Amino acid sequence: MNTRPASMKRKIVSILIGGISIVGIYVGLNYLLTLFTVRDIIVSGDAAIVEVNTKKFIGNTLLFPAVSVMRQIQDDNPLIRSIEIKRHFPSTLELVVHKRQPIARLQTNTAIVGIDEDGVITDEVGGTNIPVIRIDVPMVRMGQTMHDTAVAQAVKIIAGTASFLPMQYITIYETSSLRARYQGSDIFFPQKSDIRPILNTLQTLMSGFRIKGLIPKTIDLRFDKPVVQF
Repeated sequence: MNTRPASMKRKIVSILIGGISIVGIYVGLNYLLTLFTVRDIIVSGDAAIVEVNTKKFIGNTLLFPAVSVMRQIQDDNPLIRSIEIKRHFPSTLELVVHKRQPIARLQTNTAIVGIDEDGVITDEVGGTNIPVIRIDVPMVRMGQTMHDTAVAQAVKIIAGTASFLPMQYITIYETSSLRARYQGSDIFFPQKSDIRPILNTLQTLMSGFRIKGLIPKTIDLRFDKPVVQF
């Protein structure tokens, strides 16, 4: 018996079914993309600090919004810390803007400004209880990222000790060091070393001092082993 015609028929049927399936998938995807096309934009949060050209988002799919556009918004607006995406199906995209918040005040000879944990000058100076970095640097402007070594290190110290040792102020000491003040203690840091292991050491020391009820006069963390005086 010749089975070739039957075999050919099965192949043709398989090809037709496969083609129909591909077309069906293509049509279905197009339908979904059309259904979830962005038609409305909501800008919330700290929206007042930025102007968003919402037209750039219209026509994008809600499933895959224009991330590159949001990156451009952040690049153009350095006071934005982050943008959170919220999807309200089927066609509304919400952009929640989070502005930079100062963790310290940077005090120079000519200005007092706020500075956040990334070293960016903020549009707010901050409350009276936040730490002060007393380091004179050239003229600063809002949205500027500070690359000064001493300022950058001071910011890392303040951010890294906020949970266990809130500093009062930090200033330059002997050109290449920093002096931080916490209540009755002076704490000395190097300006250029990796600050993370140093802060871990400081946290361990302070935990031990608090258990013993001790308040050191100075803690010097500029050397391989900390030097403590009471």
